[in-house]
Amino acid sequence: MSEPTGVTVPALIVTHADLGQALVRAAEKVVGTVEGVTLLSNEGRSRADLEQAIEDLVQGWTAGGLLLTDFWGGSCHTCGASAARRHGEVVIVTGINLPLLLDFLHNRDKHSPAELAERLQQKGRDSIRVQRGVSA
Repeated sequence: MSEPTGVTVPALIVTHADLGQALVRAAEKVVGTVEGVTLLSNEGRSRADLEQAIEDLVQGWTAGGLLLTDFWGGSCHTCGASAARRHGEVVIVTGINLPLLLDFLHNRDKHSPAELAERLQQKGRDSIRVQRGVSA
């Protein structure tokens, strides 16, 4: 495990509709108040407007940060990718789910944005399970 960096990695959650807000509300039931996470919905925004909104929110991230989106290839991801290209170490992690968000909240001051993104990718994968044959 990496040593604490002393810097808290910022996050912008960009999702369809109110998915991001629902995930943060659920996370707050587990960890308490969530601070330092910005939410953005694509609802009612053109692609150009969404990309500009993302650009405006990440431009102050001098040491990088994470852009967490709902799925690969959707407008939230593609607009985020365009904005992130212009901002150094802004790393995109797609497929946000509650275990991934909780891991981010617990580890955002222990890793660089790139290290944290790799960790979250694995956490997201590990959180998807199939269980069969459960008897009552």
